[in-house]
Amino acid sequence: MLLATAGMSLVAAVALAFQSVVVARTPAHLRPEIALRPLVAQAAQRSPLIREMIDRLEAADVVVYVRLRQFTRRDLNGRVALLSSMPAGQRYVVIELACGRSDVLTIATLGPELFHALEIAAQPSIVDARSLTAFYTTAGENTGDRPGQLTFETRGAEAAGVEVRRELFGAPAR
Repeated sequence: MLLATAGMSLVAAVALAFQSVVVARTPAHLRPEIALRPLVAQAAQRSPLIREMIDRLEAADVVVYVRLRQFTRRDLNGRVALLSSMPAGQRYVVIELACGRSDVLTIATLGPELFHALEIAAQPSIVDARSLTAFYTTAGENTGDRPGQLTFETRGAEAAGVEVRRELFGAPAR
């Protein structure tokens, strides 16, 4: 909201207007593709855990892009990867979610992938593919070893997936 008073100079009013536009356009740390924005908003509304993870990412030194991707493996619903790292410490991560899945499955997949993004955010030493692999070799379990493509899973991400599905389907906690 822009508030200008009669006693305010034209320069001050313009500066205030410019500041409000700049603040409103400051990019978030979670940046879903335009087509995914409604789904991510729905995920945050339906899952308190997803909402919490998004809030935590906003305070982290990572920028997380979320996009849809056509995977060659039919059993792969999502993955996360480090895109790049900048000298100032800013790191860029991408979450890729499988195309053609139901909204519920996509939201359920988003939960563990957000958890992985938080794992990366919590480890400032992860700055490239080698350090990412080194971290998950010790912190996770190797779930696939295709040529040129290692895949890992962590207990924390698995637990996040279980919790998000519980929240989506309304099952009581055990």
